Amino acid sequence: MKPKFYLAHSCLCHKKIRKWQLLIEAQCNISFNNPFSDNREEDISVVKDTKTLNKLLNELSWEQCATIMVNDLELIRKSDGIVAYFESPTIGTCMEIFVAAYIYHIPVYVITKKYANHPWIRALATEIFPHRTALKQFLLNTFGER
Repeated sequence: MKPKFYLAHSCLCHKKIRKWQLLIEAQCNISFNNPFSDNREEDISVVKDTKTLNKLLNELSWEQCATIMVNDLELIRKSDGIVAYFESPTIGTCMEIFVAAYIYHIPVYVITKKYANHPWIRALATEIFPHRTALKQFLLNTFGER
């Protein structure tokens, strides 16, 4: 059975990361749980900028927020590790990194150049990659080709 990784990222870069996810899944012997593509009722395709994102988040009820959080935690719990694309700090990605590392004790692979030296990232990450290509090579070397 191939390993499954939770794919933590901001919805502001979802389109780019989704395209990358499909490429990696086609090439590497892994699969992803993508919180913005799997088990999601909200349409995040409308989110193009921070203003639109904040409007969408403002419109969510407490129950919707709780459902999103519980669903994300369940996807993380069922994963063999997480891959976090950390282009810019977001509360969700930070929380997902913390929960995966500190609570579930599963591997955390972080893609970041700008925040690679941050103490929290360094303490929680199993490994830090400066770009997606470096992670792809690691995944190929570790889990093999598809």
